[in-house]
Amino acid sequence: MLALHGRSAIVQLTTTACKQSTRSLQLTTMACKPSRQRLQPSLQLRPPVARKRAGSRSFHHCSSFADAATTRRVLPLNQTLLRPKSTLTRTPPQEVSAQGIFNTPGLLKRRIKQGFWVGLGLGTLASAVGIAWSPSYREQANLYTAGLFRSVATFVTGCLCMADYKVLHLRYASEGYTSDTYKAERKVVHQRCADRLLRLCRLNTGIYCKAGQHVASLTYVVPPEYTNTLSVLQDRAPFKSMREVEQVFLEEFGQHPRDLFQEFDSVPLAAASLAQVHRAVTMDGRLAAVKVQYNDVSRLFKTDMWTMQTLSNMVGLLFPEFELGWIVDEFRENLTSEFDFTNEARNGEATKERFKNRSDFYVPEIYWDLSSRKILTMEFIDGVKVNNLEGLHKLGVSPKWVRQTLLEVFAEMMYQHGVVHCDPHAGNILITKDEFTGKSRFVLLDHGLYRTLDETFRFNYCQLWRALILNDQELLNRSAANIGIPENYVGFIPLIFIQRPANSSQKIGEGMTAQQRQEIRSSMKNVTMAEVFEFLEILPRDMLLIFRTINLTRGIHQQLGGENVERFHINALFSTKGVWSETRDEELERRARRDQRRRDRLAGRWGRLMSWWYGVQDSKDENSTEATRAHGKELGLGPRNRWYLFGDTPTLYRSLGYLWDNFSMRWRLWAVEGLLRIWLWWAGNDVAKAIG
Repeated sequence: MLALHGRSAIVQLTTTACKQSTRSLQLTTMACKPSRQRLQPSLQLRPPVARKRAGSRSFHHCSSFADAATTRRVLPLNQTLLRPKSTLTRTPPQEVSAQGIFNTPGLLKRRIKQGFWVGLGLGTLASAVGIAWSPSYREQANLYTAGLFRSVATFVTGCLCMADYKVLHLRYASEGYTSDTYKAERKVVHQRCADRLLRLCRLNTGIYCKAGQHVASLTYVVPPEYTNTLSVLQDRAPFKSMREVEQVFLEEFGQHPRDLFQEFDSVPLAAASLAQVHRAVTMDGRLAAVKVQYNDVSRLFKTDMWTMQTLSNMVGLLFPEFELGWIVDEFRENLTSEFDFTNEARNGEATKERFKNRSDFYVPEIYWDLSSRKILTMEFIDGVKVNNLEGLHKLGVSPKWVRQTLLEVFAEMMYQHGVVHCDPHAGNILITKDEFTGKSRFVLLDHGLYRTLDETFRFNYCQLWRALILNDQELLNRSAANIGIPENYVGFIPLIFIQRPANSSQKIGEGMTAQQRQEIRSSMKNVTMAEVFEFLEILPRDMLLIFRTINLTRGIHQQLGGENVERFHINALFSTKGVWSETRDEELERRARRDQRRRDRLAGRWGRLMSWWYGVQDSKDENSTEATRAHGKELGLGPRNRWYLFGDTPTLYRSLGYLWDNFSMRWRLWAVEGLLRIWLWWAGNDVAKAIG
């Protein structure tokens, strides 16, 4: 036994010694490798011939010097290291322990690379299988891809436009920016960048088309190259497939359109920036228009807004005079309310209630059981677009009636109701004939973007228009200050609203003379774009939306053959009504008092009889007055007429004030300006005779 144990110990010691010697030889070989590169090129040794023996391996196939020593004679170390590189054959790697991997940097690096690529391949394969198998994963992947693509396209377009303008500014920095050559070159750059933005809006669609429409309406600040180019976005937009429409119905109602309607047209009637409209027939046989929101618009909203905000910040850094952040903030706030179609439905019903005293105004009925946040179902109206002159003539409607009704409706909304419809483009207004009376009707659509004016702002805005019509500079300064317009910017107000300077002797509605235009150009020559953007930034946001509404309605009015004097007359009439008419709060208080008096009468001696006669329950609800106010506030009720009052005024005193102001306005617009024109003509003839 002792002999066996001793023999085993000797074998183990021998094996250990061999391993250590092998390791030493490997380290020696690695240490001597750099020395091979320093040898003289002429020093060459003839490689030894590896002879095959039965049961033995060639030296070239030995994994170490220890194995080679057992098969054949070992060459001297210097001859082995000095062998040409081509004669050394690498042996395949043997199994190495974990400690050996860490002690060999090259092997560890290869293992890490292999693990990385294997993991990446397996992850990609798993993602592809998951996306193909799960619709939710596939939809999420498409959403991320679309967001990345839209952002990259936006940044590329924005950088190209900024580089274009920067090069233009650098080219003319020495000559100055007032030369005709610079202005002509700037128009070319404007047009080139406007074309890029148009392609970007058509490529990304959705919110970008909405932003393009918003920019096209800013005619008071944006160059005409942009407004004219981007105005085509108000036409028919590309629509989504029926499969995407069905997906929205499944998310909102859990049913397909064919399960909710008798008929549902797969091809939409119209497509806008945020939604498209389909014709359908309800289960009870009513013809309906179904407005379906694009599914990806709200989901890409945050990404698109971040992209626009980042791009506006980049513009502010490169061009400090152009601060566009407030435009993006205003656009974000307005767009958020348009995503909820129930809000649009409530606005439409409130507008219908406000104008129920006008039989020529109509808002389609809302089908609430088939409406949700992303789907709006309403009464189908087959009408003619408001600016389609040929269609109006075929329908037998006078364009003069259309343009007057257009101005009256929007003037009454702003001056009396204190509400602004912020998107009155031609596609949202239809003209029809009443099927019972045969009279023309003005149909207003798309009530998604509304702004309720503060009562103080509404009153001062009415006074502002009165000051412009009466040419009252003191009233103009006072009302502008109450609105929040600084004194040094008051001179812009007459130019924006009535297109003539203050204290002008020119008749209202006839614009400016050539001399006045030259004076305006010379006075505006020192006004920089930074000052213009500062003026727009300090304006109340309600005023900016009013500017947008005024510009859109003015464009439609001009397409229908209207003149400025007609527009000024209607604004003068309704601004005077707005000063003296009953406000919303007064209307709510009056209705609450009327309801309280009615309940008090019913609670009296004849209360039971009157309750039986009128079918009214005899009960005193303490919250009824508050409920009446809340209901009226939700609807935004407007003024009501009485037989002995004028101008929608609530009292006789206000009625007399309205009559006096109305007379003053008409006297100023017709008699005074007419006499002034006659006097100027007569004075001009006398001067001409004296000169002759």
